[in-house]
Amino acid sequence: MTTFSFKDGTAAVVSPDELQQYEDWPSAFYDCCKDHRFYEIIEETLANDFEYQYLILRDLTGKMRGIQPFFFVQQNLVEGIPGGARRLVDSIRKKFPRFLTMRVLMVGCAAGEGHLGALGPADSIWIAEALHECLPQVARAAKASLVVLKDFPSKYRSTLARFSDNDFTRVPSMPMTRLALNFRDFDDYLAHLSYGTRKSLRRKFRKTERAAKIELEIISDITPHLDEVYPLYLAVHERSPM
Repeated sequence: MTTFSFKDGTAAVVSPDELQQYEDWPSAFYDCCKDHRFYEIIEETLANDFEYQYLILRDLTGKMRGIQPFFFVQQNLVEGIPGGARRLVDSIRKKFPRFLTMRVLMVGCAAGEGHLGALGPADSIWIAEALHECLPQVARAAKASLVVLKDFPSKYRSTLARFSDNDFTRVPSMPMTRLALNFRDFDDYLAHLSYGTRKSLRRKFRKTERAAKIELEIISDITPHLDEVYPLYLAVHERSPM
């Protein structure tokens, strides 16, 4: 375990396995719909591309104030570039695998919004200041070229304002997708659609009625169905270019 000191306390870097010894971990995201369990699921399902670690943040009295997830990724600098240029880079990487890649330290969640892992409602500003001071040290020790606070919602803007004063730049990220379902029932939903869309849906409904019956079942334990569900998930995951 590596520990870094800053003026208001210490930051210890721990692995996911080491994290399990800390009883306060389940309290870090107590007010988020994606709590600590979501981070553990991400570690298990997106394990190949990311190196997950956590910062145990304590003040000068030794009191634990927060547990902040972060991860390292070897960022592909030509991601999404098609054609000959991409093929050329791929051929060079056969001999030099890290050609045109950059090691990046990302604070937050690998698959979702970023949040501060404060253990108390009044600790967020302290956590932000602690991260502002210790992240450059952590990045240098891990030989990361860039530090990113990934996809933090705008509600953190004032809390994280200090970062903008010290070589950090705030840039817009892709917003989380939201869909308002402000309809009394399905008929009310249809009434708000265009004529063409309603006609297309009716045609699809008639086609569905002629096909094999589809049953919907809501369950709380997927274990008995894993042998059916996992191959479907894996097929989609392996087709994804990202």
